[in-house]
Amino acid sequence: MIEALKLGQSASAIEAAVGARGWSSEKDLRVAAEPLLPAVAHKAAFPSPEELKSALLAARVLAHAQGFRVLAAASDEFEWHLDMTRIAEIWRAGCIIRSILLDDIADAFRAGLPEGALILSPSIRDLLAAHLGGLRKTVAAGVSLGIPVPALGAALAWYDTMRTAKGTANLIQAQRDFFGSHGFERIDDPGVHHGDWKPIAVS
Repeated sequence: MIEALKLGQSASAIEAAVGARGWSSEKDLRVAAEPLLPAVAHKAAFPSPEELKSALLAARVLAHAQGFRVLAAASDEFEWHLDMTRIAEIWRAGCIIRSILLDDIADAFRAGLPEGALILSPSIRDLLAAHLGGLRKTVAAGVSLGIPVPALGAALAWYDTMRTAKGTANLIQAQRDFFGSHGFERIDDPGVHHGDWKPIAVS
């Protein structure tokens, strides 16, 4: 995860999984907090077993996509010339991962990735399209019922960010201008602009 950040990549699903493992070790704190921090749960339809299975599969695809992006960035940075197809095949044959999903990933690399992105491969897009509904329903149910789903939520958030051409990250320019007059760009007017940021009274 540290190396991913150094390379300007996201490993958010992996980080969330490791973080959750750390939280699981804080049993005493969680026992003390449970009666003091009640969840404000809302009614939500609980996912079916098939939807839960879809949620896990979609999140695994997205976590693999993030992981291979980190490998590709490191390969470029350090001139390793990694063969991603071969890596997927090696993992499939003998690694602890040993998932048939790696066959699909190897095939996607072999066919060539649009924009170098695994999630844009036609076969991976089809796989995600078939299972993202389960992931959305599971994350929504978890949030509504107060059940933590950190890795599933992180995977879905990354996917939704990647599929959004203009997102909330654009607001960072406005925040930087507000705090430090760094300026911001506009889509309708070239050049650097500054805002007249007047305080808004909040009652």
